[in-house]
Amino acid sequence: MQLYKSVEHRVIVNSSKERVSLAFFYNPKSDIPIEPLKELVASDRPPLYPAMTFDEYRLFIRMRGPSGKSQVESLKSPR
Repeated sequence: MQLYKSVEHRVIVNSSKERVSLAFFYNPKSDIPIEPLKELVASDRPPLYPAMTFDEYRLFIRMRGPSGKSQVESLKSPR
């Protein structure tokens, strides 16, 4: 199995060109745990985030309000 590391990316505004953005939203079933595939987790590659349901994630967002990347980072599991 080949593993690929996700890279962080960002968008830079170009004031001389028009930009079109499309947002796609997918809401998984609310009570199914969201977690990495078991085949991708090992003692030397632990999951970065704890498993949680979509309902738990939505509650987390509602309680803290949207705050971008720092909000997602606050969910990280301690190593």
